[in-house]
Formats: sequence, C-alpha cells, structure tokens
Amino acid sequence: PPSAPPTPPPPSSPLPDVNRQTTDPPCFPSSATVQRADGETVPLSSLSAGDSILAAAADGTLGFDVVSSFSLADPSAKAVFLSLATATATVTLTPTHKLPAGPAKALKQASEVAVGETIWLASPAADTLVQAPVLKITKVVADGLHSPLTMHGGWPVVDGVATSYNSAAVVARNKYLVPLVEAVCPSLGRLVVAAVNPKPMHYIDGEVVEPISSLEVAAAVAVTLTAAGAGVLARAQACVFACLVVGELSGVRP
Repeated sequence: PPSAPPTPPPPSSPLPDVNRQTTDPPCFPSSATVQRADGETVPLSSLSAGDSILAAAADGTLGFDVVSSFSLADPSAKAVFLSLATATATVTLTPTHKLPAGPAKALKQASEVAVGETIWLASPAADTLVQAPVLKITKVVADGLHSPLTMHGGWPVVDGVATSYNSAAVVARNKYLVPLVEAVCPSLGRLVVAAVNPKPMHYIDGEVVEPISSLEVAAAVAVTLTAAGAGVLARAQACVFACLVVGELSGVRP
C-alpha cells in the first residue's frame, strides 16, 4: 500500500494574548533585579517605597536613590518586552522604556536602540557607568510590570544597566516635584496622575487607581483645600497641583 503522506509541521505559535507593546507602560518584568543600599541584589517584585537602590547620575557617577511611592508594580500583568544583551549584562524592558545610549548618553526608547549601539552598564568597582555594545535584541513575553520611580532623579540601574523612567526634562523636574508631592499630598497626586493616564495605575504599595476625569480631580482638590484652610499647606497643595495638571509628575507615560 502507498505510504501515508508526511505529517505537516505544526503552525508556528503566535505570541500569547498580552497587552500590545504600544499600550504597556514603560516597565520591567517582575524578575528584573536592582541592588539595594545594603548590597543585596533583589527582584523588582520585592521592592517597597522608601528602599534605596543603585542609580546613576547623568554624568555617569553611581550612587543610591530612594524608591518613590509613585513607582509602578503590577505582578499579575503579562507583557511583551525587549531583551537587550551585551557581553556581560542583559536588560529586559518594555519597548517604550527609556535608557541612556551612545557616547552622549542620549535617552532612547528600548525600541529605538539598535544592535551595535552602546548602552551604559554599572561598574561599582570604578563607581561609574561604562559603555558596552548591544550584541543581540530579542522579543520576550514575561510576567509583571514594574517601574521604580526615583525620588531625586537618579537613573535606576536594573539588571546592571542604567535606565530612565522618562525623558531627561521630566526626570529633572520630578527630582524637585516628587519629594514635595510625597511630603504634602501623595493621595491627591495619584488622582491627578490617573486623570492623565488612560489605564489603571498599579502602585508599589498595592493600590490600584482607576482612570478618572479632571472634574473628579478638581472636586477632590477642592475638598482637601477646604479642609486644610487657606494656610501654608493649602497654598503648597495648590502649587503642586498646578504642576501636576500639566503632567509634570506623570513619569509613568512614555
């Protein structure tokens, strides 16, 4: 009898059903690591607001910066990431997340970095960043969406690589705004961020803030200012929210 026809190869499997890369916030997976001030290397999923992590200044010097309560953490999410590999380090991040690249340390989205281009790795022995060329870029699917927002403008060193949660201009402004909002009105600050972002915001302390309208934010601000009176606190809140409404603090946007 004639032999049976060969079994056709199975069709290639599509990527799992995950949020498209254009809508995921700039983040890292839960498995990405940072170094705390105590010297321990820990996954982002274990970070808390107030932790100090290794970070870099724009001039390349290394130090430690404090994790803000405005940092994002959604361990239940699944997303598409890009893994940028050098000879000694691999950083995995969403395509819209920024990192310094090239000799001038220009901040680029991960999707804009090409093989052969240099990114900046931490060299604790030298207390500075060093350049290393990207040898390979791959697309991966991983669990979690985490983004440590630093209090004082440091570039978080994630998986040994310097990164930035937003543009240089936004980070420079936020190093003044974030400590002020943290001290004066963090809860209302989150409401304002929710008004300028179309998706729920998952914060590092587990709070989830759904998108709201600017009118709802205005009502919340009015209630708070009325309760505080017309003293220094109320004036400080009004000043902070004038900045927030124009998106100064919204470091979670690409």
